[in-house]
Amino acid sequence: MCGGGQCSCHGDVHTCLRGVPLRGLLNLAILCLIRSRSAHGAEIHRLLKERFGIDVPKPVVYGLLRRLEYLGFVASKWDVEGGGPARRVYIITEEGLEYLDNSLKTLRDARRVIDLILAEGGVGS
Repeated sequence: MCGGGQCSCHGDVHTCLRGVPLRGLLNLAILCLIRSRSAHGAEIHRLLKERFGIDVPKPVVYGLLRRLEYLGFVASKWDVEGGGPARRVYIITEEGLEYLDNSLKTLRDARRVIDLILAEGGVGS
C-alpha cells in the first residue's frame, strides 16, 4: 500500500491516493486548475488539496510544473507585483488546452469501462 514518498508497492517515488497511483492524473488536475486563471506553484499545491483532496509534497508539484512547461503545455512568467518576493506564475497554453481536452475525453471513455467493471465486481459507485 502506498503512503506517498517511497512506495512499497511500486518501488519508486510517486504520488498515490489511498493506494491508487496518480501519475498522469496529477498533471491533468494541475491543468484543470490553471485552465481558467493563472496561478503560482504554492497556490496550485493548495488548490490540489482543497478541490481534489490530493495532498502531495510541494516539490512534486513544482517538478510537474517544470515538466509541463518543457512539454509546452504551460508557460510561466515572473510576478514581481505586490509586497512579497517574485513568484513564478503558470498559465495554460493552447497546446495544453488541446492536451487537456483530449485527455478528459479519454478519461470519460475510461470511466464508462471502469463503472462496468466495478458493477460486475459488485462494487457500488
